[in-house]
Amino acid sequence: MQSIINVLAVSSFLMSTVVVGSGLYIYKNKDMLINSFKQGLMDNLLPDKERIGALIPEDIPLTLPTTPILPLPSTGLPIPLL
Repeated sequence: MQSIINVLAVSSFLMSTVVVGSGLYIYKNKDMLINSFKQGLMDNLLPDKERIGALIPEDIPLTLPTTPILPLPSTGLPIPLL
């Protein structure tokens, strides 16, 4: 019975050591891990620059189209201005 308790105690100590050690590793290397994760997202989610250039039309109009300003129809009595 004592040997079973000793094995459980040693395994608990090892598990605690692994958790604390991995937490320290992540804390120490968090900047490298964040940059690596960002770079992976940029590589996988954003399309290639060549494909973006192919999607943009060459002849983009620089002016906005104008729309005629139509008078608003009368809806009844005017509201007096004070």
